[in-house]
Amino acid sequence: MIIADSMLGKLARYLRIIGYDVKYIEKDKDDSYIISISENNLILTRDKQLHGKLKNSVLIESHDSERQLAELKGALPAPEHRFMELCSICGHSLESVENRIELPEYVNKDAKQIFRCNSCNRYYWNGSHMENFRKMVERVGFEIHD
Repeated sequence: MIIADSMLGKLARYLRIIGYDVKYIEKDKDDSYIISISENNLILTRDKQLHGKLKNSVLIESHDSERQLAELKGALPAPEHRFMELCSICGHSLESVENRIELPEYVNKDAKQIFRCNSCNRYYWNGSHMENFRKMVERVGFEIHD
């Protein structure tokens, strides 16, 4: 599993959309907590001192999300899941929504396919925002697995 520290929330969401299982440490924890869960996991951090204490970590230097993704190119295996298969917020699997009548008003009901996270109840669909994200991911050099 990939673990992203509290400074990499947006990157964690991006990686989930791409198809990676990512645990995001939302609140700052002391280094000993992250070190204790680091065995058999890849830790992504912006903390140079923490990076120096870990065997399996990637130091992310950029503040820009696109550049952060570029820093990871070649450091990650192929994603475990398909593109847009996981909720970007909580990481649970998304399921296709069949009954469009009960969708919230903000959801694009004209979308070809709509997904919902059964854990946090967020909705996803392939709109222009996902197409732009897809282009950015490909520009950085990540392969998208549909």
